[in-house]
Amino acid sequence: MNGRSRTTIPFAGHLFHLDIDEAFSIDQGVHLLNFVPEIAPAWPCGQATHILVHHSEDLFRDRTARLAATPSTRVVPFRGEPYLLSRIGQVRWWRPDPASHLPTDHLYAKDVQGRLHIVLRSDTDRGERYALRVIRETVLRCAEHRGWAAFHAAAAAVGGQGVLMAGASGAGKTTVLAALAAHRRADLVGSDRVLVTAAAQSVVGVPVSVRIAGGTLGALPPSRSLPPAGLLPSDFGTARKASCTPHDFAHAFGARVRESAPLRLVVLPRLSDDDQEMSIALRGPVSARAALKAACCTPHDEDWLHPWFAGRTRPVSELAGQADALVSDLVARVPVMTLTAGVHTPHLLERIADAVTRRLT
Repeated sequence: MNGRSRTTIPFAGHLFHLDIDEAFSIDQGVHLLNFVPEIAPAWPCGQATHILVHHSEDLFRDRTARLAATPSTRVVPFRGEPYLLSRIGQVRWWRPDPASHLPTDHLYAKDVQGRLHIVLRSDTDRGERYALRVIRETVLRCAEHRGWAAFHAAAAAVGGQGVLMAGASGAGKTTVLAALAAHRRADLVGSDRVLVTAAAQSVVGVPVSVRIAGGTLGALPPSRSLPPAGLLPSDFGTARKASCTPHDFAHAFGARVRESAPLRLVVLPRLSDDDQEMSIALRGPVSARAALKAACCTPHDEDWLHPWFAGRTRPVSELAGQADALVSDLVARVPVMTLTAGVHTPHLLERIADAVTRRLT
């Protein structure tokens, strides 16, 4: 019988108590540490979630056989990822829909005490990544409860001052993030999903991998921490991107992973596939509010479609009103600027870093 390894890790102010099979604890621990912030922890929420990771062929086979004989309902809590929801006693179980593209090598469960379980087959490929799925969603639900809102955005801290880069996929958020890291040694706060705290005071990171397009990688100096640019297409707007952990991204530039920073500036990137000269313009309250409202993921997120491991504690209508008020606070107290440029403009990353830094001083 394997022993168990126990550890406690905070993310976005929420504590996670992890209980992991000893044989799997090193792989799981190393992966999580690549996402754990190094400085500026978020203010604690006072709550904790227990996650048990089971790396056991016998347990996986037993639960899979029992679930196959149990009535199930097809659910899609995360975009493009259908699961079958079943109950065994008072425990809810989720298994990948066999008819989908998902690997059928893992199970999720939530027991009557509210503890979350991940059951992995012994040969699961990169099984350590499944714990972060649970952690991310719990962080998002906890943030809602605290009066925060999530944005489709990246965030960095330049000299300790928080910059939020908001916009749709392909707008250029990661390009601005890379520019600030490479030319201003900005700390990484978050990529893809970022939390804004009540009254728009601070930005707080969500533990998500940094996805970088080939064109941006090609404009950066080579680094052993970053994927090689030559492995990716350099076409503008391609959906194929490289992925790296927050630690790998930040350390490639001698920066750190920072969990929170006081919010001082919002950048709305608008990059295009040409050599258009770079320009910046401050947005008026009406247009700034519309742009930030479109980037806000609370309460309706394009990826996290329905609550899964962590239930909502407040009605959707109340969360929508909360997010609306937070966007108004954000526009009222933080400058919002549009940054327009063609990706073929010479020295683009350095010029972006200069423009953003000037607005912070």
